[in-house]
Amino acid sequence: MLRTKRLVLRPLRAGDEDWIIPHITDPEVHRWLTSVPHPYTEADGAEFVARFAGRPGTLALVADDVPCGVLTIEPSNRFADDRPDDWELGYWLRRDHWGRGLMTEAAMAAVGQHRAEHAATIHSGWITGNAGSAAVLAKLGFRGPTHTEERHAFFHGRPVTVERVILPADAPFQPLHGTADANPARP
Repeated sequence: MLRTKRLVLRPLRAGDEDWIIPHITDPEVHRWLTSVPHPYTEADGAEFVARFAGRPGTLALVADDVPCGVLTIEPSNRFADDRPDDWELGYWLRRDHWGRGLMTEAAMAAVGQHRAEHAATIHSGWITGNAGSAAVLAKLGFRGPTHTEERHAFFHGRPVTVERVILPADAPFQPLHGTADANPARP
């Protein structure tokens, strides 16, 4: 578990699908995600939570006791078999929490902890046109775009262009307000 000035980042747990489903299916959120099924069903939400619950690399973001998003730093092949075994940062935030800097704050803490535990390059990217995600990754110090790739986006029903960036293992990084919490039982 991580705490920042405004957030708690905790592992997913049973029942999280109840808030994930209505927010990840918001078309303004869903359209910027490639690996999320469309339509996204209750079974999809339950399967996602069951698969990633308790994993330290998949975190629920909670602001003022309200779950508001998910952040992952996982090997990318955990999401799709055709992806490499590289560390991949992914995230989404419910729309009513956009524009407050919460994702930047969460990602700074999570990347900071990950960098303390793993000396590895982290990969990420955004669907072309997603200025919010591009800004978050730039604030974190990701470099690029290194290249673009076409990736199937279920919401769109076709491939979309993804701008790919990296945070090299040797790049300077200064975590923002993130601290690990030694008591995972706390909410």
